[in-house]
Amino acid sequence: MEVIFLSNENIKNPIIEEMKDAGKKLKERGYVTETYGNISVRYGKRMIITATNSDLGNLQDDDFVEVTDYNPVTNTALVIGRKRPSRETPMHWLIYSRNDINAIVHTHKIFDNAITTSEEKPAGSIELAFEALKIIGKSNLINLKNHGSIAVGITLKKAMEVIGCL
Repeated sequence: MEVIFLSNENIKNPIIEEMKDAGKKLKERGYVTETYGNISVRYGKRMIITATNSDLGNLQDDDFVEVTDYNPVTNTALVIGRKRPSRETPMHWLIYSRNDINAIVHTHKIFDNAITTSEEKPAGSIELAFEALKIIGKSNLINLKNHGSIAVGITLKKAMEVIGCL
Protein backbone atom coordinates (compact mmCIF):
# COMPACT_ATOMS: atom_id res chain seq x y z
CA MET A 1 0.00 0.00 0.00
CA GLU A 2 1.29 3.42 -0.91
CA VAL A 3 0.93 6.00 1.87
CA ILE A 4 0.87 9.73 1.20
CA PHE A 5 1.30 11.86 4.33
CA LEU A 6 -0.78 15.03 4.22
CA SER A 7 0.53 16.14 7.60
CA ASN A 8 3.01 14.81 10.15
CA GLU A 9 1.25 15.49 13.46
CA ASN A 10 -0.38 13.59 16.32
CA ILE A 11 -4.10 13.01 15.88
CA LYS A 12 -6.29 14.93 18.29
CA ASN A 13 -9.63 13.17 18.65
CA PRO A 14 -11.52 12.20 21.83
CA ILE A 15 -12.01 8.62 20.55
CA ILE A 16 -8.27 7.96 20.93
CA GLU A 17 -8.57 7.49 24.71
CA GLU A 18 -11.29 4.87 24.17
CA MET A 19 -9.08 3.16 21.58
CA LYS A 20 -6.16 3.08 24.05
CA ASP A 21 -8.42 1.48 26.66
CA ALA A 22 -9.69 -1.08 24.14
CA GLY A 23 -6.10 -2.01 23.25
CA LYS A 24 -5.26 -2.59 26.92
CA LYS A 25 -8.30 -4.83 27.34
CA LEU A 26 -7.42 -6.85 24.25
CA LYS A 27 -3.90 -7.45 25.53
CA GLU A 28 -4.99 -8.22 29.11
CA ARG A 29 -7.35 -10.91 27.82
CA GLY A 30 -4.72 -12.44 25.54
CA TYR A 31 -6.46 -11.55 22.28
CA VAL A 32 -3.41 -9.70 20.98
CA THR A 33 0.29 -10.12 21.61
CA GLU A 34 2.88 -7.47 20.98
CA THR A 35 2.10 -5.81 17.65
CA TYR A 36 -0.38 -8.34 16.25
CA GLY A 37 -3.77 -6.73 15.78
CA ASN A 38 -5.30 -3.35 15.11
CA ILE A 39 -8.21 -1.11 15.97
CA SER A 40 -10.01 1.48 13.88
CA VAL A 41 -12.94 3.83 14.30
CA ARG A 42 -14.77 5.62 11.52
CA TYR A 43 -16.04 9.14 11.86
CA GLY A 44 -17.65 10.85 8.94
CA LYS A 45 -15.79 9.83 5.79
CA ARG A 46 -12.50 9.26 7.64
CA MET A 47 -11.11 6.69 10.01
CA ILE A 48 -8.57 6.56 12.78
CA ILE A 49 -6.50 3.37 12.82
CA THR A 50 -3.60 2.13 14.89
CA ALA A 51 -0.22 2.48 13.24
CA THR A 52 1.92 -0.37 11.94
CA ASN A 53 3.76 -2.20 14.74
CA SER A 54 1.82 -0.49 17.54
CA ASP A 55 1.72 -2.29 20.89
CA LEU A 56 -2.04 -2.36 21.47
CA GLY A 57 -1.59 -2.87 25.21
CA ASN A 58 0.45 0.31 25.50
CA LEU A 59 -0.79 2.71 22.82
CA GLN A 60 0.73 6.19 22.75
CA ASP A 61 -0.61 9.34 21.08
CA ASP A 62 1.65 8.87 18.05
CA ASP A 63 0.33 5.31 17.49
CA PHE A 64 -2.78 6.63 15.71
CA VAL A 65 -3.15 7.59 12.07
CA GLU A 66 -6.08 9.38 10.48
CA VAL A 67 -6.91 8.05 7.03
CA THR A 68 -8.63 10.81 5.09
CA ASP A 69 -9.07 8.76 1.93
CA TYR A 70 -8.17 5.39 0.45
CA ASN A 71 -8.27 4.32 -3.20
CA PRO A 72 -8.53 0.53 -3.64
CA VAL A 73 -7.74 0.75 -7.37
CA THR A 74 -4.32 2.30 -6.77
CA ASN A 75 -4.01 0.90 -3.21
CA THR A 76 -3.13 4.40 -1.95
CA ALA A 77 -3.98 5.94 1.42
CA LEU A 78 -3.94 9.65 2.24
CA VAL A 79 -3.09 10.04 5.92
CA ILE A 80 -2.36 12.39 8.78
CA GLY A 81 0.00 11.13 11.47
CA ARG A 82 3.59 10.39 12.41
CA LYS A 83 3.64 6.70 11.48
CA ARG A 84 2.41 4.45 8.69
CA PRO A 85 -1.13 3.16 9.18
CA SER A 86 -1.69 -0.55 9.81
CA ARG A 87 -1.09 -2.66 6.74
CA GLU A 88 -4.72 -3.77 7.20
CA THR A 89 -5.95 -0.27 6.29
CA PRO A 90 -7.49 -1.48 2.99
CA MET A 91 -9.56 -4.10 4.82
CA HIS A 92 -10.78 -1.66 7.46
CA TRP A 93 -11.63 0.99 4.85
CA LEU A 94 -13.62 -1.45 2.68
CA ILE A 95 -15.50 -2.93 5.64
CA TYR A 96 -16.70 0.58 6.48
CA SER A 97 -18.76 0.46 3.29
CA ARG A 98 -21.31 -1.29 5.53
CA ASN A 99 -23.24 1.67 7.01
CA ASP A 100 -23.88 0.04 10.39
CA ILE A 101 -20.16 -0.35 11.16
CA ASN A 102 -18.19 2.43 12.82
CA ALA A 103 -15.55 0.39 14.68
CA ILE A 104 -13.35 -2.61 13.88
CA VAL A 105 -11.20 -4.74 16.17
CA HIS A 106 -8.78 -7.17 14.50
CA THR A 107 -7.04 -9.77 16.65
CA HIS A 108 -5.04 -12.88 15.86
CA LYS A 109 -7.20 -15.09 18.06
CA ILE A 110 -9.63 -17.40 16.24
CA PHE A 111 -13.20 -17.67 17.56
CA ASP A 112 -15.30 -20.83 17.19
CA ASN A 113 -18.58 -18.96 16.64
CA ALA A 114 -17.37 -16.92 13.65
CA ILE A 115 -17.71 -17.47 9.92
CA THR A 116 -14.30 -18.32 8.44
CA THR A 117 -13.01 -17.28 5.03
CA SER A 118 -12.52 -20.16 2.65
CA GLU A 119 -9.17 -19.07 1.28
CA GLU A 120 -6.01 -17.77 2.84
CA LYS A 121 -4.98 -14.38 1.49
CA PRO A 122 -1.76 -12.46 2.23
CA ALA A 123 -1.94 -10.15 5.25
CA GLY A 124 -2.34 -6.52 4.27
CA SER A 125 -3.33 -7.38 0.70
CA ILE A 126 -6.21 -5.90 -1.24
CA GLU A 127 -7.28 -9.52 -1.87
CA LEU A 128 -7.67 -10.09 1.88
CA ALA A 129 -9.62 -6.83 2.15
CA PHE A 130 -12.11 -7.92 -0.53
CA GLU A 131 -12.38 -11.44 0.95
CA ALA A 132 -13.23 -9.96 4.37
CA LEU A 133 -15.76 -7.58 2.83
CA LYS A 134 -17.35 -10.47 0.93
CA ILE A 135 -17.94 -12.69 3.96
CA ILE A 136 -18.74 -10.09 6.60
CA GLY A 137 -22.23 -9.68 5.12
CA LYS A 138 -24.49 -9.08 8.11
CA SER A 139 -22.14 -10.85 10.54
CA ASN A 140 -20.34 -8.96 13.30
CA LEU A 141 -17.55 -11.51 13.81
CA ILE A 142 -15.49 -13.30 11.16
CA ASN A 143 -12.30 -15.34 11.06
CA LEU A 144 -9.74 -14.79 8.35
CA LYS A 145 -8.18 -18.12 7.45
CA ASN A 146 -4.83 -18.40 9.29
CA HIS A 147 -4.90 -14.69 10.09
CA GLY A 148 -7.17 -13.98 13.05
CA SER A 149 -10.58 -12.47 13.67
CA ILE A 150 -12.46 -9.28 12.96
CA ALA A 151 -15.20 -7.93 15.21
CA VAL A 152 -17.28 -4.95 14.13
CA GLY A 153 -19.84 -2.71 15.76
CA ILE A 154 -21.78 0.52 15.50
CA THR A 155 -19.43 1.78 18.25
CA LEU A 156 -16.07 0.64 19.58
CA LYS A 157 -17.81 -0.54 22.76
CA LYS A 158 -20.11 -2.76 20.66
CA ALA A 159 -17.19 -4.18 18.64
CA MET A 160 -15.42 -5.01 21.92
CA GLU A 161 -18.57 -6.72 23.19
CA VAL A 162 -18.68 -8.82 20.01
CA ILE A 163 -15.12 -9.98 20.52
CA GLY A 164 -15.93 -10.84 24.14
CA CYS A 165 -13.75 -8.32 25.91
CA LEU A 166 -16.32 -6.56 28.07
